[in-house]
Amino acid sequence: MLSPRLTHCPECASIPALIAEIDCRMAELANNLYNNVVFILNQPVPGGAILDLLNYRRILTYKYCNPDYAAEFTVNMIASRVKILKYK
Repeated sequence: MLSPRLTHCPECASIPALIAEIDCRMAELANNLYNNVVFILNQPVPGGAILDLLNYRRILTYKYCNPDYAAEFTVNMIASRVKILKYK
């Protein structure tokens, strides 16, 4: 499967940087959902993106301790998918 890398910076593919980026994106989505409920904005909820980010965060957390965990998902592949989900 083709998974293009969207960035060439070396610190973008480090696991702690990716976890911090996922946390930031999750905070943005949570804030949007809160505003959606409080102000009755009736915006669509990106449920798939939230679940994907949570799964990628779980994989990266385990992969930080054990690099062989989920070998079919490389850190670069997860980094490119997180970058894609960031701009959705």
